[in-house]
Amino acid sequence: MKAQVIMRATAVALAIAGTTGGRAAAGADASSTMASHELASFDGGKTRLSAMRGDVVVVNFWATWCEPCRKELAVFERWNSEWKERGARVVAISIDKDMRKAQRFAEELKLSLTVLHDGPDGLARSLDLPSVPCSYLLDREGNVVSVVRTSDAADLAALKGKAESMIGARRAPPQAAGMQPLSGGDSR
Repeated sequence: MKAQVIMRATAVALAIAGTTGGRAAAGADASSTMASHELASFDGGKTRLSAMRGDVVVVNFWATWCEPCRKELAVFERWNSEWKERGARVVAISIDKDMRKAQRFAEELKLSLTVLHDGPDGLARSLDLPSVPCSYLLDREGNVVSVVRTSDAADLAALKGKAESMIGARRAPPQAAGMQPLSGGDSR
């Protein structure tokens, strides 16, 4: 009996670790690290994830040598197309050493989502990524809400569901000082 309890507790802990990613996967440290790190675009530009605040963002770390990444990027491309007019996006960050190889790979897949390059020693190392692929869900303020470190269909469906609920929960625009919302009656 005691052995079964220990086995169940271990299974639950492993299941939680599988969807939360590990020690650097969530929390203020990961959010701040992700927001401030400079990333390269294939056209030579630089950006930070903090520039995307206001949108719900799925950040996917991938590599050309990762077969599950290829399949997952196709899924993320569809999500990005569905979300682009709804205040959400997918950002794919290559951790390959060779930027040109990553660019050719992205072009081969005909990705229209935002694709950035950072190499293996940048943000991926700072976050101590537990695996590749690895995806982070950021809320509109850039806070890490969820981490998925697999390409399992059920994990990705849960990630999409969480993102969709955040997209649907758009905040109302702020009102100007002194203005009151209309309450059903005369608006004169």
